[in-house]
Amino acid sequence: MSLAVRAWILATLVIAAIGCVQAQTTVQHAFLWSSSTGMVDLGTLGSNSYAAAINNSSQVVGAYVNGLGNYRAFLWTSSGGMQDLGTLGGTSSGANGINSKGEVVGWATTAAGDAHAFLWSATGGMKDLGTLGGTSSTATGINDLGWVTGSASTSGNLKTVAFFWAPNVPMHGLGTLGSRYSFGYGISVAGTVVGASPLNKALSLSHAFIHRVGGRMMDLGTLGGNNSNAIAVNAAEQVVGWSWLAGNSPSHAFVWTKGTGMQDLGTLGGQNSAGEAINRSGQIAGFSDLSQSETHAVLWMGSNQMQDLGTLGGTYATATGINDLGQVVGWSSLP
Repeated sequence: MSLAVRAWILATLVIAAIGCVQAQTTVQHAFLWSSSTGMVDLGTLGSNSYAAAINNSSQVVGAYVNGLGNYRAFLWTSSGGMQDLGTLGGTSSGANGINSKGEVVGWATTAAGDAHAFLWSATGGMKDLGTLGGTSSTATGINDLGWVTGSASTSGNLKTVAFFWAPNVPMHGLGTLGSRYSFGYGISVAGTVVGASPLNKALSLSHAFIHRVGGRMMDLGTLGGNNSNAIAVNAAEQVVGWSWLAGNSPSHAFVWTKGTGMQDLGTLGGQNSAGEAINRSGQIAGFSDLSQSETHAVLWMGSNQMQDLGTLGGTYATATGINDLGQVVGWSSLP
C-alpha cells in the first residue's frame, strides 16, 4: 500500500490524494469491527467505500465512489444503512469525523469547483465553514462541543494552515512549526489539536505537533527519522500517529504523552504501521504490515498488546476510527 493511499485515510480526504485510492484496481469496502461480530462489510452506494470515523452511537461516516466516479460523503447507521450527505453544490464530498451529537465534518466541492470544509447535522444539513481567505479547506475532526479542526488556505493560496472553528468563534489559523504549511487532523474535548507541519520553508517533510487552546504549536519530535505525523488525540492528551525511524525507513505507529514522550508501538512483523485513532480508554486503532504484500487493521490495547483485526478477505485493511465501546471502523480490500 503506497504512502499516498495511507495519507488519504490518515488525513484529509484531499482530492489529489483521493486519486491515489481511485487508481487502485482492487475493490475496497468500509467495515465495522467489534469483538462480538468481527469485521463486517458496510457495503457501498456505488463502487469503493471508505469509513473514516465512528461515534458512541455506532454512527459511521466516510466516503464512497458513485457511478460517475466521484467521491461522496456518507453516514451509516445500523437501522438506515448508508446515506449520501450531498455536497455544497459541486460533485464531490467526503466525511472525516463525527461527534456524539451526530454532527459530521469533512469537505465538499462548491458550484465553483472549490473544496470547502463542511459541518453537517440532521436538522441543519450541510453548512459551508469557509476558508482562511483562500479557495480550499477541509475539516478533519470534531469534538462533542462542536469544535472543529482541519486545514485551510489563506488569501492568495499562499499558505495552508491548521485551523480551529467553533459555533461562536470564526475560523482562525493555528500557525506552523516554521513553514508555510500545517495540517490539523484531530481535536480533543478540551480543544487540543494535533497534526503535522514542516519545520521550515525548505522542508517538505513534517513533524507531529500538538496545539493547546491559548498556546502555541509544539513539536512532538520523531522516532529517530525526520518525518512524523500526529493523527488523533483523546481527553487525556494521548496522541497517536506515525513516525519514520532512524534512517528514515520504515515508519512505525506511536503513542505520545507529556510524561513519556513518543513511544514506538511496533508492527505485526512487517515494516510499517500507523496509529490512526484513539478512544477515551487509550485503545488505538490503525494498521500494520505483516509482510511486503499484506497489511491488516490492528487494535493496540497497550504498548505491547497488538490485536490483528484481519481484512474482508483481501490483502490489506486499515482501521481509521474507534469509539469508546471499542468498535472500530476502516476499510479493506475484498478478495
